[in-house]
Amino acid sequence: MNITQAVNMILKRYPDWGYDIFLDLNEVKDDDLQEASRFIASMRRRCCTETKRARKINREMLRDMIKKGYTYKDIAKATGLTESTIVRKVSGYGLKRLYHQMHPYVCPPGIRACVHMICLNVETGEQKTFESITKAEKAFWFREGYLSYRTRGGKCYIENGWEFRRG
Repeated sequence: MNITQAVNMILKRYPDWGYDIFLDLNEVKDDDLQEASRFIASMRRRCCTETKRARKINREMLRDMIKKGYTYKDIAKATGLTESTIVRKVSGYGLKRLYHQMHPYVCPPGIRACVHMICLNVETGEQKTFESITKAEKAFWFREGYLSYRTRGGKCYIENGWEFRRG
């Protein structure tokens, strides 16, 4: 039996249903058409993928993984959850401080605290280094986000004789 014969057998028996019957082959109840419907079902490709189940993650398990030095990305790979879910769970369980103690140089998502700013006076050669963009903005009386916008992508920004670069 080929696919054309199987389709024609089913359409002969159910002419008014047309191709709607092929959406759900379980509606074919005739015994002599079971072979044709099984053949068509075997020819179909799976259109939905089986998602692997994520492991449940509790507070103790998360704490142990953080103490072993896992990053958010590593925890997400090990548990099957997304990285944003891990970030929310760490925050929800109150383990954010522990995470940042174990990873002092990893900047949390959405925070600009880890980006150093180097400010150089072009005329005098004086150089100031700030540990965050926010502190540099406050020191030079810029509004929030001004320097981060001007120096994004490794660009250098000059204003009032000062050169601002990300460190």
